[in-house]
Amino acid sequence: MPIRLLLLLSFLSVPLLTAAQETRRFSTLSSRWADSFVEWELYTVPAPDSTQAADPDAEPPEESMSGEIKLRWLNMREDWTEWEYEYLGERGTIRRKWKDDPSYWELRAYNGAIVSMKTAWVNDFSEWRVTDNAINFVFGSRWKNQFDEWQAKDNNNGAFYLYTLKERDPRDWAIDDQTSAEVSNELKLAMIFLALFYGAPKQ
Repeated sequence: MPIRLLLLLSFLSVPLLTAAQETRRFSTLSSRWADSFVEWELYTVPAPDSTQAADPDAEPPEESMSGEIKLRWLNMREDWTEWEYEYLGERGTIRRKWKDDPSYWELRAYNGAIVSMKTAWVNDFSEWRVTDNAINFVFGSRWKNQFDEWQAKDNNNGAFYLYTLKERDPRDWAIDDQTSAEVSNELKLAMIFLALFYGAPKQ
């Protein structure tokens, strides 16, 4: 095959892969181990086709593992202030902006995207302001003393919910992603991280 044709096919495959990634939605989050919460698996389902009417008799969409979130220095030391993620080929880090300040986290994607997570109130970790400087969400726990149900709502950008599949069992979470197409995966990953970090034991 001529080299020019190979290069053309390689170039055309990039937008096709990107389009495929954009048609998936987060569905569940699961701890990799039953007694440890340092590694998490992200699952997705195909996004519904907005151009077609919903079929009540259709089979539920099939989930697939699409990424992970884990402690960054997992094999070297146990540092809960630094994490890393991989999602559909995109990678990045999640860490405290300053080591001694638990009220300010930052997600930095290797593609250049940055998401800031700050507590809405001093010494209150149940409500956060999450932004990528284009879209802002207030993401909070439904309860002040129990962090197993989280939600974010915005009139313009939809809603994002996380809740444990079993009450008071932080190993498995359902994700109800009703956000608009404008909400980035990085913004959603930041909210997923806050729920798992504050909803699961540090072990």
